[in-house]
Amino acid sequence: MNIWAIACLIWTIVAYIIAKKVYVRHPKMWLSPAITVPVLTIILMIIFGISYQTYAQDTQWIVQLLGPATIAFAIPIYRYRETIKQHILVLTIAIIVGMSIGVYSAYLMAQMFHFDAVVTGSLMARSISTPFAIVLAENLHGSATLVSLFTVITGLIGMIFGDMILAFFHIRSRIANGAAFGNAAHGFGTARAQQRDTEEGVIASLTMIIAGILMVLIGPGLIHLFL
Repeated sequence: MNIWAIACLIWTIVAYIIAKKVYVRHPKMWLSPAITVPVLTIILMIIFGISYQTYAQDTQWIVQLLGPATIAFAIPIYRYRETIKQHILVLTIAIIVGMSIGVYSAYLMAQMFHFDAVVTGSLMARSISTPFAIVLAENLHGSATLVSLFTVITGLIGMIFGDMILAFFHIRSRIANGAAFGNAAHGFGTARAQQRDTEEGVIASLTMIIAGILMVLIGPGLIHLFL
């Protein structure tokens, strides 16, 4: 029994509960639990010299909950199925374009910095939600740990800067905004889209799920074309 691993589990749960309550009272982007808890956790791990392996020892099951959480997004999709049917062609194009750009940009980054095969495969698999990305990374001989990290970072950046980017380009369509958040920021983006507008959240959910399924099915072949 590792006391530090147990302490990390307790800290993660308690910190999230407190951060969630703070965010409900003060709904500022920088107070989101998705930002505050990871930042504080990293700081504490550095201060106390705790390795990632120690932290993950008893908290790994939390990551596994992402699977059921992703499936739960199907509920609002069913409720808004008529809206989705009306825009299915546009959404399909958006998903394919977003998925292709995500993979290609990751490939260019890997070539630019001369990453090895494991890091490259993990980076190219990070363009979808974590549960799907982990499965895809296994097919690419990547690292589940690395792809989880890359996916979370991608989602956080998309969630933080998504509003500014959409405002800068004066994009008003809820369909377009939802697709952008779901494609670029996955679960974090879907949560943010839901806060902005219910319809945006539904479109983001659909985009995230379909992109994940497509990448798991055709992603290995697509990525091997680059590699």
